[in-house]
Amino acid sequence: MGSSRDPPRKIRGPLNQKEFVQDFANYARVVFSALGSKVKHWTTFTEPHNIAATGYNIGSYAPGRSSDRRLSPEGDGSLEPWIVGHSILVAHGTVVRIYRQGFNSTGDGKIGITLNGLWPEPWNYASEQDHRACQRFLEFTVGWFADPIYFGHYPRSMIEQLGRRLPEWTSDEIALVYGSNDFFALDYYTATFIKNREAVPEVEDYLGNVDLLPQNSQGQNIGPETDSAWLRPCAKGLRRLLNWIHDTYNKPEIQILENGTSVKGEDDLPMEQILHDDFRCEFYRDHIMEMARARVEDDINIMGYMAWSLMDNFEWNDGFRVRFGVTYVDYHDDMKRYPKKSARLIARLFRDLVQN
Repeated sequence: MGSSRDPPRKIRGPLNQKEFVQDFANYARVVFSALGSKVKHWTTFTEPHNIAATGYNIGSYAPGRSSDRRLSPEGDGSLEPWIVGHSILVAHGTVVRIYRQGFNSTGDGKIGITLNGLWPEPWNYASEQDHRACQRFLEFTVGWFADPIYFGHYPRSMIEQLGRRLPEWTSDEIALVYGSNDFFALDYYTATFIKNREAVPEVEDYLGNVDLLPQNSQGQNIGPETDSAWLRPCAKGLRRLLNWIHDTYNKPEIQILENGTSVKGEDDLPMEQILHDDFRCEFYRDHIMEMARARVEDDINIMGYMAWSLMDNFEWNDGFRVRFGVTYVDYHDDMKRYPKKSARLIARLFRDLVQN
């Protein structure tokens, strides 16, 4: 039996929607009060798909819950990701209302939620099933969170596959969430080949019953290897994803908030070689130009771009070993910082784009 002096037990974060939403709303009020007059662009959550799926199904990100008892002593990957995703959306909508009603008095502030997206290419281009699987994958990743905001409901493919495991919207919840984006914030890093699964959907599947593959049926790679197993650069995928968002969600303003790459074996090189990061330079040159073409040639309303990242940093569960920065951080010498070649390239690219 617990002691009377034991602290009250918090009940599992977003698995307890009521408490999670209240806590996040209180936190947001503190931040808005402190910074609201200085900050004009806000995002509530970053990459909720990773929070829900990787944290509550795969179990490799915090809090590490999974149905696999070798990984976690508790968790249910068939139910918890959908509960968590729903809680995140309700918390997002609640905070957007708080901001709009109480902290955006001048009306020039904007707020949204940041979604991560991979562009899917069919594993077998001649397969209609693989083409449909690509659309289903987009709905299970981007649409999971964007559809309730822009359409007021979950994607039909999710409803059909998940059934009663997918939470239902109350009228109060959807009133908070529907229309709660002032802009579409996007993180894009990579693309993937998608192969339809022939079997009945697995109960713990969170990607739409598809396989993600680095090579297609012809043995072609989606992109070159990096220091991150999940990341293979594919600049054309960024333009195609921007077009899909533009067409699907009625031409929203888009802000690209993360785009970058690691470099295979970078951390093992001497600093002089790390600073000359030609691979990363090629990544940014290709992706920024595809973004520019999407804006100019495709008439997509892209209003912002940020590289990931300004500096090398603690990269999820890869720690300090995997570097994404355009600025080198010397972890062994008082965190001294040195611009890489890619930092200067990005500055030059945008200077040239503005001038032209």
